[in-house]
Amino acid sequence: MELPIFNRNQGNVSAARADIERAEQEKKRIALTLRERAASAVDQYANARLMATMYRDELLPRATKAYGVMFERYGQMQASYPRVLDVQRKLYALQLEYIMSLEAVWTNGLALEGFLLTDGLESPARPGDVDRPIRETNVPMPERTMAPTDRAMPRP
Repeated sequence: MELPIFNRNQGNVSAARADIERAEQEKKRIALTLRERAASAVDQYANARLMATMYRDELLPRATKAYGVMFERYGQMQASYPRVLDVQRKLYALQLEYIMSLEAVWTNGLALEGFLLTDGLESPARPGDVDRPIRETNVPMPERTMAPTDRAMPRP
């Protein structure tokens, strides 16, 4: 018969220490994953804000001025009506792209403001899934791209 005099519960103590170490490493892994996601979201926010500022300060004023000049020339019978329509179409396309860039700014800004917590309606992970890698966060992304050349309007 074994007497547990010298057994200091060493197996359970070492298992508990291993669990603590595993939990600490998991905490570090999750912190690094969240930092990576936050860096990506901040980068997207900064790019969207830069694009919106560029549209507001540079592109839209130039397009508005070009449309005004072309409309004035049409009034003086120095420009054709299809040319005026073409300039107007380009102005409207730039305004649409500006609105889309503002949408991207607000979408990314709200995701950052909510600490990237955008999966509120997803079901929580099961207890057995805790050891698996955490799910990807659904950071809202605009469905459209920002490249104006990709969305060139067809000519009539």
